[in-house]
Amino acid sequence: MSLSLPAILLILAATLAVAVWAVGDLATGFERRRRLAARSALAEDRALGGLRDRLDIALRRTEFGKALARRIAASGLRIRVSTFLLLMVVGSGAAIFLIGEWMAPLFGVLAAAGVAWSFFAFLGRREERRKEAFIAQLPDLARVLSNATNAGLVLRTAIEIAADELDDPAHTELGRTADALRLGQSLEDALRDLAERLPSRELGVLVSTLVVSSRAGGSLVTALRTIASTLEERKEIRREVKTIMGEAVVSNWAIGVLGLGSIVMVNLIQPGALRAMSGHIIGQIILGVAAIFFTLSLFIIRRITRIDI
Repeated sequence: MSLSLPAILLILAATLAVAVWAVGDLATGFERRRRLAARSALAEDRALGGLRDRLDIALRRTEFGKALARRIAASGLRIRVSTFLLLMVVGSGAAIFLIGEWMAPLFGVLAAAGVAWSFFAFLGRREERRKEAFIAQLPDLARVLSNATNAGLVLRTAIEIAADELDDPAHTELGRTADALRLGQSLEDALRDLAERLPSRELGVLVSTLVVSSRAGGSLVTALRTIASTLEERKEIRREVKTIMGEAVVSNWAIGVLGLGSIVMVNLIQPGALRAMSGHIIGQIILGVAAIFFTLSLFIIRRITRIDI
């Protein structure tokens, strides 16, 4: 049986497509194998990616880069160390340019420092929120661990179950602890690392209970149930205090916005007034004293509204 020309061309095209796909898949496999081999050799770290990858690797090798990487991981941000620093540098440069258009160059430099401080303040705020979210999940975590151990499961398996059942950030943090246990890290060290990543009084009590129970034994189920009920009560108290202090927190932010808004309004009402004022020593002193008072008021309100439970 003879085939027509269109049928032959169709078969050839399909064969060629399969061959190209197979060659491409084979090449991808070789490339993945080469990358895995390169990752095991410290001398080939720089061949893994482009300039951004090499820059990120170089930053992570420094003490500052390691500390910043830990803070970024604790905050839950999906961002590279190099990208974070690049955004901070770009924001500082923009502040120097914009503030330098309104005021003396000295205030542009101060504004750049303020932008850099704002980046780290934002990072710290993200860390604090993530830690608070994890603390709010601790009663559920204690109950899951209690139910799992009451069912006869070992604590390692109970942690894996809790990592699967709970949402973020507990899902991510417990997943890291479970991975560390799978790689051979001791239970005590893995729990200590968890407490160091998210330092809090509540987590410290839970970790200490688990560590002591793993060492000396005892009724872990009863202890976890007691901790769960206690943490639930502390969670409600924290929620009530946060609700009561909500007005003061809003006032804190309002004072900061009013301070910046007043400066912008002065320049809008009388263009060039800020540059003329900041160009003289008396104007610089007045602006400096005003900035100190605004900063001091923000600090005082923040300290008043911060209650440790």
